[in-house]
Amino acid sequence: MVITFACLIPGDEQTSKGAVFGLFLYMAAFGAAWLPLPWLYPAELSPIKTRAKANAVSTCSNWLFNFTVVMITPVMVANIGWGTYLFFAALNASFIPVIWFFYPETANRSLEEIDLIFAKGYAENISYVKAARELPKLSDDEIEAKAAEYASASGDSLDEIEKAHAEHNAAQRLETTQ
Repeated sequence: MVITFACLIPGDEQTSKGAVFGLFLYMAAFGAAWLPLPWLYPAELSPIKTRAKANAVSTCSNWLFNFTVVMITPVMVANIGWGTYLFFAALNASFIPVIWFFYPETANRSLEEIDLIFAKGYAENISYVKAARELPKLSDDEIEAKAAEYASASGDSLDEIEKAHAEHNAAQRLETTQ
């Protein structure tokens, strides 16, 4: 977006080619990196009980915001020209601290470990991002032990946690045999 609005400031045909490049570069990078997140991240973070509702809300909000952008962009371009791209560049940049401080890292973690991140954050009254940074990668046995520890702190039934863990292990074994 920065390339796009910077190339549109002079207003000549030669620099507008740079704006087209900037727009296509943005669309390629956004499509490859951030576009799938409204479908993937809620499914990773939500427990089984709320996963479908979380996906529905995230997909709905994604489509509503896309609709809004599609409807206001032509009006903005007509009225403020290259400032439209500056607006969207600033809006995108404003999300960097939000993502950094409020979205826990879930790479290479099982769904049970992600549940433990939220349990740790809740039990210890710390941010979930901090809980994700502090909680090391765990083996299956360590996950079970931590789940029991946080279950006793939260009042959840250990039988429910063990049942969910056993179902997950069975599903993993089934996937590896196919």
